[in-house]
Amino acid sequence: MTFLRALTILTLAWLIFEPNPAISLVVYVLIGVQIIAWLWPRIARQQIAWQRQAPPALSPNEPGEVIITITYRGRLPLPYLVVSEDIPPALSAAARKQWVISLSPGQQHVLRYTVQGRQRGLHWLGPLQMSIGTVLDLGEVQLAEQQQTPLTIVPIVVPLPSLDLPAGLPYSHERRRLSLFDDPAQKIGVRPYRPGDSPRRIDWKTSARLGELQVRELAPAIARETLIALEFSETAYRGRFARDDRERAIIATASLATALINRRQPVGICSNGYDPLTEEPVAPLPPAADLDHLREILVRLGRLEPAPDGTVIDTLTASELGLIWGGTLIIITAALDQRWLASLTALVQRGLHVAVALVAPGPTDILQARRYGIAAYRIDRTGAVIPEV
Repeated sequence: MTFLRALTILTLAWLIFEPNPAISLVVYVLIGVQIIAWLWPRIARQQIAWQRQAPPALSPNEPGEVIITITYRGRLPLPYLVVSEDIPPALSAAARKQWVISLSPGQQHVLRYTVQGRQRGLHWLGPLQMSIGTVLDLGEVQLAEQQQTPLTIVPIVVPLPSLDLPAGLPYSHERRRLSLFDDPAQKIGVRPYRPGDSPRRIDWKTSARLGELQVRELAPAIARETLIALEFSETAYRGRFARDDRERAIIATASLATALINRRQPVGICSNGYDPLTEEPVAPLPPAADLDHLREILVRLGRLEPAPDGTVIDTLTASELGLIWGGTLIIITAALDQRWLASLTALVQRGLHVAVALVAPGPTDILQARRYGIAAYRIDRTGAVIPEV
């Protein structure tokens, strides 16, 4: 019981035993003040609107600013408004941010705080809670947010060593890559001559006009396409280090996709993992080579969670690969599953180049894959894909 309410009860008892117009007036004033104090925050909460702005995705250890804008459209001032925001431990050392502010009629107030990605995954900011109170009455009215804001921490991307993938994709021989897939019938421009350019591509007329050697830029006739199939089920990764092995597989997928797209190679991904944002299996992405496509790949990998069962081979056989003849399929998993060999061999016979990258390969997995014409690699502790020698 508040002091104002206790005073009202005492004054009302005094009025009953000793009727007096002055005491009656005091009682009416006290009751009226408490009614206004009770109604004030309940009317005001209908006039409060807020909006949270946060980056949709962050890289590991990248700071991001969260902005909360509170708008008050009421006609009476708010003496105090307590604002609290819950923050996941993976984004901040502080589990909650709290502010106490006062708002004038029509005022807009902006609150800011910083988060930093510490762990890959989908995280939710909020819920945002507000407590409205008055000076005359300590009873507060609570407002709670109905919808939280998602924020994705994308995987770590590690540099890859010099690695020859099938389909003639030499990481360390860029000039060879560019020269194999030029269409001499489609000229798209000229550029200055660089050591290693073929003399047949020199544009002599333009070179004579500009006074320095120029070579023709040719449109690509075909593009090397790569599909990365990530095995991400709980049954595929076993043992004490299953979680760490899954994270290394995601890092390897993100690093491969980044390295290839940075070399203007179309890359797609598919997985049997689970997307907690859509509450459905992750949708496959067909091969593309632009930076927006790479961002989408990293964001989907950031949200990915393991499926309870199933294999990525089932996903591949149930859908079209979307790869042209001569394209590359890279399967990233824990170890080579003997049941997959027939399916992978059939893909090789269809004209695709198949490779496997293994997080925890068995003693004979690498040799057996190569025996079936499948390139095999190992994923080290950092998540880098390295050749097995």
